[in-house]
Amino acid sequence: MKESESRVRALVDRMLREAGAAERYAARGKSTFFDIRSPEMRDSTELRILHFAEPATRLGRPFRNANPRIPWDELDRLRNDLVHECPEVKAERIWRFLTDDLPGLVEKLLRARFPVESVQLGIQ
Repeated sequence: MKESESRVRALVDRMLREAGAAERYAARGKSTFFDIRSPEMRDSTELRILHFAEPATRLGRPFRNANPRIPWDELDRLRNDLVHECPEVKAERIWRFLTDDLPGLVEKLLRARFPVESVQLGIQ
């Protein structure tokens, strides 16, 4: 079953909302993010990034193919590492994603192309 454009747009909108929340956490600064006395900040940020990456796994091939400049495989890996709590997902990697990668991904999502679905004519 093909995804409807409205479903894809809803997933992208969710990604953008979660990115905005993560960026607001990042705006509090690196020292706050890395403060071991307040792990809630890092935990909350990681959860927002997970909620950013999760909908990307449910976007169909037509949307992903129409937007090749978005590093889908890297997002999938980040999501899997966060879900499975891989030890290589360190705080520094999360911070770099937040500050270096996320702003560019948001810009790309804001300019994303939504491919038109092909119409089934019932011809076999």
